[in-house]
This record gives sequence, structure tokens and C-alpha cells, in this order.
Amino acid sequence: MAYMKISRKTSLVVGTLIFAALICFMIAVSAPVASKRYSIKGIDVSHHQGNIDWPKVSEHGISFAYIKATEGSGYVDEKLADNYEGVSKTDINYGFYHFLSLESSAETQMDNFREAVKEYKMELIPTIDVEWYGDMRKNPPRKKLVISKLKELSALMEEEYGTKPVIYTTQTFYFKYLRGEIGENPLWIRNTFFFPVQDFVIWQYSEKLDLGDAVELGRYVDIDVMTSDAQLKMDIDQVTYR
Repeated sequence: MAYMKISRKTSLVVGTLIFAALICFMIAVSAPVASKRYSIKGIDVSHHQGNIDWPKVSEHGISFAYIKATEGSGYVDEKLADNYEGVSKTDINYGFYHFLSLESSAETQMDNFREAVKEYKMELIPTIDVEWYGDMRKNPPRKKLVISKLKELSALMEEEYGTKPVIYTTQTFYFKYLRGEIGENPLWIRNTFFFPVQDFVIWQYSEKLDLGDAVELGRYVDIDVMTSDAQLKMDIDQVTYR
């Protein structure tokens, strides 16, 4: 069988080209670069940011915001009312999110969320935030518990607001618990390193958006992008407050 002898120089050139191509690919899919494909930018906030000057936030090209409303069955974010009052006076589209607890029932968590936001207009579909907390990394809960709690709360929110809630999660939590489990719920994924492999409607790609003096505590907030075909606007007529 005939073969071509490849010189060491040729091998070195080929290896260098492959390495360069790999570097270019890694740069292209890195979060700072890949996120530039998207023009719809947003933030998510809670009491951790302190007081927020929402008119100043809107000057940074922010199109949407998700505000923490509740956590578990009894906690209401202490800045919920202030953030609602501020954002509602701007052109920023906004919604609310609930941090899922595995220690309380889906029913009482739904009651907590409903009561906290019942007086507020909701422009974007509500979100359930499900991720690591406490000592979960050291003592991970059973997948059955996580999925059942999430699906129960998702069903209650869909019944309440007429649409499936967005599911927010991190890359590691998704692969351990949620892959193949969240069905038709829109996905909001956190990956601050690379372009996500999942189909998403929102991607949280950094926690280092510098809003300067628009934010009281720390200057920096999480920054997200939304896909242009995302259907996250609430149909207010479907909301059935109880």
C-alpha cells in the first residue's frame, strides 16, 4: 500500500493550525463573545443590590428585568415593593421570580408568591429559580424530590397565570437534575463560561455588569440576554388572581 511520508515540519504546521482553530472556536463560544449575538439584554435583581435607580438602569440599554419576589413558603424579598415601584416607571419589561425551596410544599410556596405579587402588574411570565443552596452540593437531594417539587409548583403557576413558568437554573444543576425533565417550560440557563448547549430563551452569561451608582450595593449585577423569538410577555387577560 502506498503512503506519503509526512515530515516533522509538516506535522508541526498541521498541529499548529489545528491548535489555532481550536483556540478560535473556544473564543467564539466563550460567554463574552457569544453573548454579543443577542441584542435584548436584561438583569435579575433582589435585595442583594440594595436600592436601585431604575431610570439610570434603563440608560444602560436594559430591555427587561426579573425581580425576586419570594422564596419558599414565608419569605418575601425586602426590596420587592421598591423594585416594582421603580421599574414600573421605566420602559423596562419586568417579571418576578420565586426561589424554590425543597423544605416546604408547592402549595404554600404558590400561596406565598401569589400573595406577594397580587397587586402588581406582571409583564413577563413568572420564573421558578431552582438551583444549589445551603449544603445541597455536599448533601445532594434525591432527583425525584427535586423534580416532583418543581413540577408541582410549575403546574400551580400555570393554573394561576395561564402559562408555563420559566425555569431558571445553573449549568451543573441542569445536568444533574433537569435534563429531559422540564418539558415545554421555557429555560433560563446560567453559564458564565461558554455558550449553553441547551435550547434557552434567556441566558445569564455574566455576573459582572457594572451599573455604577445605579446600584447601591456592589455596582455589579447579573446580566442576561433573551432570544429574539422568546414569547415571554404575559397575557394579562389570562391572569386569574384569587
